Amino acid sequence: MKRLAVVCFFLVLNLYTEKLRAQSEPQSPDQKSNWNVGMEGMLGASAGKNFYSFNVGGPSLHLRLTKDLKIGVGALPSFYVRDGKTGAKLGVAPRLDYKSWVLIVPFFHFDKTEVWVASAGLGYKFHKKI
Repeated sequence: MKRLAVVCFFLVLNLYTEKLRAQSEPQSPDQKSNWNVGMEGMLGASAGKNFYSFNVGGPSLHLRLTKDLKIGVGALPSFYVRDGKTGAKLGVAPRLDYKSWVLIVPFFHFDKTEVWVASAGLGYKFHKKI
């Protein structure tokens, strides 16, 4: 059931991003600018042992390796399900960005038990030029 929810989440996410991408296409291809202003966000899901989380991209630092490839580390505000209980946590994650896809490996700390929980997942970045 949880896998079905994750698959449905990514299908809806993909359909929505295609709609946004079609709306944000430039109207004339010969218009170019030296600089641009835009917004970028990321939605993702990750899973670990008895642990699932839905993440949004928070602040991050990147090293751009090529036009399409970046590596970095960032904070991930997340909603999680751990051993059947839900909550909200801030995760820390190394990330690998390729075009609009993000491979994330978030780590979450639980204070009461002094345990770090690791998970791995995939995210999608939204781009909107203003």
